[in-house]
Amino acid sequence: MKAEVLNCEKIKEGYIIKLSDGNGSFYIDGKGGQLGDRGTIGESIVLEVRDGSIVIDREITLGEHEYTINAERRKDIACQHTAQHLFSALAYNDYQLNTVGFRMAEEYTSVDLDSNTISEETIKELENKANEVIRKAIELKIYTLNHEEALKIEGLRKAIKDKVTGDVRFVEIPDIDLGACAGFHVENTKDIKLFKILSYEKIKGNYTRFFFIAGDRAIKDYAFKHELSKELCHIFSCKDYEILTMLNKSLEEKKKTETEMKMIASEFAELLGEKLMREAEEINGYKFIICTGDKVTVQYLPRYVTPEDYILIAGSEDSYSIISNRINCKEFLKELTSSNVNIKGGGNQIKGNFKGKISKEELKKQLETFLNKL
Repeated sequence: MKAEVLNCEKIKEGYIIKLSDGNGSFYIDGKGGQLGDRGTIGESIVLEVRDGSIVIDREITLGEHEYTINAERRKDIACQHTAQHLFSALAYNDYQLNTVGFRMAEEYTSVDLDSNTISEETIKELENKANEVIRKAIELKIYTLNHEEALKIEGLRKAIKDKVTGDVRFVEIPDIDLGACAGFHVENTKDIKLFKILSYEKIKGNYTRFFFIAGDRAIKDYAFKHELSKELCHIFSCKDYEILTMLNKSLEEKKKTETEMKMIASEFAELLGEKLMREAEEINGYKFIICTGDKVTVQYLPRYVTPEDYILIAGSEDSYSIISNRINCKEFLKELTSSNVNIKGGGNQIKGNFKGKISKEELKKQLETFLNKL
């Protein structure tokens, strides 16, 4: 297949081109909530398909070029789209739930239903019913009618929008769903293979948003989670049905260990604080302590170093705090951050926080410069 490139312009995302026939055979991203096509034009890779233009990854010469469209992507899009029609139809037919939003993404598809009181039982039933229809291998009917004929069609799940003019394309799952749609769809429900609801959440407007996958996406997701389950069974030395029990036990033990470690860290910080105060350095009558070390220990250290007598700078992993009643900590941090572009932070007169890579020697030098001005 060939396409004629009329224009090529550099943009932030790559290069935007215009073809002699608009988008050619490439389906537009987001049209009807569906993902767009991908492929190649000449040596370039298609990154996005817009209405009237295409974004590619590199500059291309004007003129005629061979192009390809990713057939596997289209197959996946068709699978997700038909699965959405099926899910929305079952929600409407069996539970009087209307679809008020639909968006297809690279990882999942989302559908918004007009209720936020849908029970767990109903959600499980919807998923099971969708998979039952898939197994029935129902052949879809896809046909186009002129506008006058289209308006006479009865039994539509959603009315044809007023802005639609001209011929109308219909997608029908016999005895289940009928709707106007210009997107990609499978030929038979068996082509969907598998339908799986990943999660759901309540959203504004008293709606519920469902996230689902279908087809090869669902099969790959099952394979991944099966491998994950096997690995967890190996880690915990348990059966798959025991994973949650073992995980909860592990979390309880972790919480207990963390509590014990905090108690130990607090006791150590008290002893460390006494040692540091004894060994504190002094500049112009100001005693100071600069301590870097274990994150938990340095968090407790300010409890045991008296700010009335000392300037304490404590930190770990490029994150520090300063506390003292003897100097204006806010002013010191202003000078520190202004002279070190990689240091960010702030605070008030008696305490503050800052982040960035800086050595104890550099901190001492900065503090000495500040104290010499007092």
